Amino acid sequence: MLSLVIWTYGLIITIPVLLLITLSALLLPPRLYNDPGRALLRFLVWVFGGRVRVEGLEKLDRSRTYLFMPNHVSLFDVPLVGGYLPFYARGVEAAEQFKWPLIGWFIRAIGNIPIERGSPHASWASLERAAQEIQKGKSIIIMPEGTRTRSGQPGAFKKLPFRLAQLAGVDVVPIGTSGLFRFKSRVSWLVRPGPILLKIGTPVSCEEIKSKSVEEVSSLVREKMMELIEYP
Repeated sequence: MLSLVIWTYGLIITIPVLLLITLSALLLPPRLYNDPGRALLRFLVWVFGGRVRVEGLEKLDRSRTYLFMPNHVSLFDVPLVGGYLPFYARGVEAAEQFKWPLIGWFIRAIGNIPIERGSPHASWASLERAAQEIQKGKSIIIMPEGTRTRSGQPGAFKKLPFRLAQLAGVDVVPIGTSGLFRFKSRVSWLVRPGPILLKIGTPVSCEEIKSKSVEEVSSLVREKMMELIEYP
C-alpha cells in the first residue's frame, strides 16, 4: 500500500519535472539549464523517499572531464548519478529507452547517447560519439554491466565501456551505490524509502588505462567498484 501511495504521489511530480527539463533542454543552452536540472533530479529521488549521502567528491577536480562508471541497479540510477554528480555529464543508454514515452523524450533532449547493444558496429559508433563529446569537455556516464542487476551484486562487465576509456584518453571514476537495490530493484515495483549511499572512488588515470589491456582495466575498475559498495 505504501508503495502505491509513493508511486502515485511520485509520478504526479515526476511527469511535470521531466517535461520541464525536456523543454528547457530544447530551448536553452545546456550549461544554462544543467544545474537547475540536476537539482530537479535530486528532488525526484527525495520525493520517492531516497535519502542520499554522497562521499568522495573531494577526490575529483571539478574543472576536469571524466568517464564515470557506476554500478547498474535501478530505474533511479539516472536521477541519482545525474543529480548528485556536480558535473556537466551525460549518459550512454540502451537505444530502446529512447523510444519510451516521456523518459525517452527526456534523455534524448538532454543529449544522452543511445547505444544499440545488439549491433557491434552501431555500438562502436556510439562509443566514438561519446569519445568526441568527452574531448569537447563533456563528462560521460556509462554503466559497465550494461543491464540492471537482479541480485544486488554487480554483474559481468562489458568490454565496450573500457574500449571507450582507452579511445577517449580520459580518467575513469568508479562509483559504488549502496541501498538502491533495496530502495527500488529491477525484480520488484515496490519502493522502500530509506538511505542511499553514493560513493565516489579515486580516478584511474588515463595513462594507466592506456598501459593496460581492456581486460586488465575492466578488472581494476570492478575491484575498485566493489570496494565502494557497502550494502545492496
